[in-house]
Amino acid sequence: MMELLLFPPVLRGFISLLAAGLCLPVTGIFILRLNLLNLRFMLMHGVMLAGAIALSASLDPLLCALGINLVLVLLIAAISRRSEISSGGLTTFFMVISVGVAMLLIYKNRVPVQDTMNLLWGSIFALNRREFYLLLAFCLIILLFISLRYRQITAVLINREAAYTAGVNEPVIFYLIMIITGTAIAFAMRLVGALLLDALVLLPAMTAVSFSRSLKSMFLTAMVSGFLYSLGGFFLALWLDMPVSSGVILVAGTAFGITYLVRMLYEKQS
Repeated sequence: MMELLLFPPVLRGFISLLAAGLCLPVTGIFILRLNLLNLRFMLMHGVMLAGAIALSASLDPLLCALGINLVLVLLIAAISRRSEISSGGLTTFFMVISVGVAMLLIYKNRVPVQDTMNLLWGSIFALNRREFYLLLAFCLIILLFISLRYRQITAVLINREAAYTAGVNEPVIFYLIMIITGTAIAFAMRLVGALLLDALVLLPAMTAVSFSRSLKSMFLTAMVSGFLYSLGGFFLALWLDMPVSSGVILVAGTAFGITYLVRMLYEKQS
């Protein structure tokens, strides 16, 4: 089984999955703390729109997904800050628009629906060198952002209004969080697909929230959990001859279920 790592696509996918498993769960903490679950669904549909655009114009699907998600999160952040429209209503609106435009492009340009749907499944072994280095660079950006702006991030995640009153440049931190979250969703979909990205982004964060009492421990627990889920999922997939994304979701889902039961038993005893 280990000899498979001698093949460059497999090794590249393995390293990519571990890097993503270590860093992308940080954005899961952002999503949970800022209640951005609706945003996640909108960005998933944004990637579908990006796939339709990429296939229609023969463009790079990942770069299109990054661009579309960047535009969507900036629009949501800007409009919600300048109007009384809730972010939930805005995300629903843009989600519906994204799907509608995607279907129009697919119909008008006669793009095979199967090709568009394939982009939503993802594959760590399909990453080319450019995507590989882009992912590693993005993971480094996440780590630097958390390290250099930890106190400001903590203040914004606890209470945005109080953070602004305390002198934190809350708009900039909030925009950066939104941009990083949108980019993470695009990369996660490229790695494990839309249906399984929660195994890489949300389940490690949910595990961390269940057992952590501070934001620092949440970040660390989410990162360690994501790394272990990715590592275990990868080797489980090779062992049982299944897609890596399925291996990751099985390991992550099982681990989260166990931690949830342990927490319930602990709360009953105490």
